[in-house]
Amino acid sequence: MDSSLAAAYTSRSQAARAVTETWVAENLYCPSCSSETLDPTKPGTKVVDFRCPVCTEPFQLKSQSHPFHSRVLDSAYEPMIQSIANFTVPSFLFLHYNPLEWMVRDLFLVPRHFLSPSFIEKRPPLRPTAERAGWVGCNILLSSLPQDARIDAVRNGIDLPPGDVRGAWSAFSFLRHTTAESRGWIADVLACVREIRRIEFTLDDVYAFEGRLGELHKDNRNVRPKIRQQLQVLRDRGVLEFLGRGRYRVIRVPQTR
Repeated sequence: MDSSLAAAYTSRSQAARAVTETWVAENLYCPSCSSETLDPTKPGTKVVDFRCPVCTEPFQLKSQSHPFHSRVLDSAYEPMIQSIANFTVPSFLFLHYNPLEWMVRDLFLVPRHFLSPSFIEKRPPLRPTAERAGWVGCNILLSSLPQDARIDAVRNGIDLPPGDVRGAWSAFSFLRHTTAESRGWIADVLACVREIRRIEFTLDDVYAFEGRLGELHKDNRNVRPKIRQQLQVLRDRGVLEFLGRGRYRVIRVPQTR
């Protein structure tokens, strides 16, 4: 990264923002199409930091000097949920950099077609004494996402092949053509399948997550039929193979981390 850009700022956070945004603009390609660049949005643009000049995919950059863990602070809760429902939510770029060397350590992408209310945590309202008293923010629950939703572009300082990144991105792009509710169910069931950590598994293995899925989708009391429905979708999309008698085999495996 170009550390000389930091000299113009007294605020460490502003300096980091300038350096990381410049790095993305100069080095990152669009994972959703063949474009080799991403365009920065105009200063003051809310939510979206970059947009692909070819396919117009929107991106928001989140950068920090320490690794990302289970949850990441985001914006206001209700607008986030609404943007997921109408599919105006951006895809996310999570960039971890070394603050001493100004070097990108890790960069992973979360396509917006994986985002659903299941992965958004409502934060408590700000206290009455706060400047924005009553404001309700949210967290993105990275640990709840299926492994397929976290696509590495840089790992331990090494760039991964763009073809691999784009392949992982496009593997679940069919989710873009479904409703927010359907995206949520498919992603939640996929996350359960990944947690089983076996190439072959049974329907009962997935039924073991019935309680969790019921909590995530409280308006639906027919959880088991919904589980079977999502497994069929994943089978039809080449993620799973149905072996008969309630047995499945994983065909498409996510990136290894």
